[in-house]
Amino acid sequence: MSLNKPTHPLRELLLGSDLQQQRHVLLALLTLVPYVCSTVGIVHSLHLGYMSPRQAAVLTTLSLSTFTVFYLLVRSGWSKRFRDPVLALPHAVCAVLIAISAYASLGDIRANVIILIAQIIVLSMFRLRPREVLWLGITTVLMLGACIAYVSYRDPLHYKATTGWGHFALAGSTLLALSLIGKWVSDIRMRIALQARELTEAIHTLQQMATTDMLTGTLNRRMLTELLDNEFRLWERSGTPFCVVLIDIDHFKQVNDRHGHGVGDKVLRLLVDNATPQLRQVDKLGRWGGEEFLLMLPHATLDAAVVAAERLRGSFEALRFDDVPGLRVTLSAGVAQVRPGETLEHTIDRADAALYRAKQAGRNRCLPSRDEGAAPSAMPDVHAQPQGVQS
Repeated sequence: MSLNKPTHPLRELLLGSDLQQQRHVLLALLTLVPYVCSTVGIVHSLHLGYMSPRQAAVLTTLSLSTFTVFYLLVRSGWSKRFRDPVLALPHAVCAVLIAISAYASLGDIRANVIILIAQIIVLSMFRLRPREVLWLGITTVLMLGACIAYVSYRDPLHYKATTGWGHFALAGSTLLALSLIGKWVSDIRMRIALQARELTEAIHTLQQMATTDMLTGTLNRRMLTELLDNEFRLWERSGTPFCVVLIDIDHFKQVNDRHGHGVGDKVLRLLVDNATPQLRQVDKLGRWGGEEFLLMLPHATLDAAVVAAERLRGSFEALRFDDVPGLRVTLSAGVAQVRPGETLEHTIDRADAALYRAKQAGRNRCLPSRDEGAAPSAMPDVHAQPQGVQS
């Protein structure tokens, strides 16, 4: 069953179903604002007679086509191949070109286009990198200057050079100032984003340090104790079988003394790596201390827990160390099932006592707690007769 919230069909049609893509499409839709403003200006200019119907049709078509093309590129997911999936810089350049074309086509109200160009730069600063904002501003001023020079030369009767260069002086200084401000805002935005990522990574690292054993990558005692407490409270409410297994590597001190602590660390990591694929998703393995590990087995009876522990023992015994020929490492385990009327600490103590008996009995074996099930003399020898484990 999907846990995602239902999406309105129209919203999904416009934005897509992927959340990240939806954010990108929304940013692309925001660019509709300057296009609407420019279209309104075109219609107004046409009504006042400042441009011909043909000029109005060309500019309107360019505006709508440009917006539609960039929207479709983002909406279709095609733009994901680029560093900026929103395509903010090429879109801004195209929008500026259309605005400058409008400046060249309009009559006496062409100065209003400068406001639209300023809007484009302001919107761009919230997406572009600092250098890109500055580059866009400088490029825009240069394109505007080229446009003024061309129009002044092409139609000197209707477009006086003094008026055009007055526009250029005012617009150029304003747009450059906006670009510098935009670069500053973009730089602050990127620094905040970087600090947010670093803070997230630091929090993640602290969470790992608080819950994970740094050597083996498995749960540490603090986190394992918390999970045990939660499972014990669940057992108190539901009565579902719940077992703990204490595991200890046999003669681990001799491994460190003979082969060095590097090999000893490798043995600890190998135990975890070997055990993890054999456990159910609900099972939890953690380092209890030193070479001792605790395995939590929810929804498992004592017999099933002994079988699971025996499987881990047998697979660990079969492991070989290529860089240390002849090294053979085994483990011992004690198993206890939570019983009514006892505390979690008592259950772990019984598992620890069973582990001690396994050590005393010769190691490399798994034994259940002595005060559970049959009498000691009738207890099954799980080491002599290993059983298969049911999934």
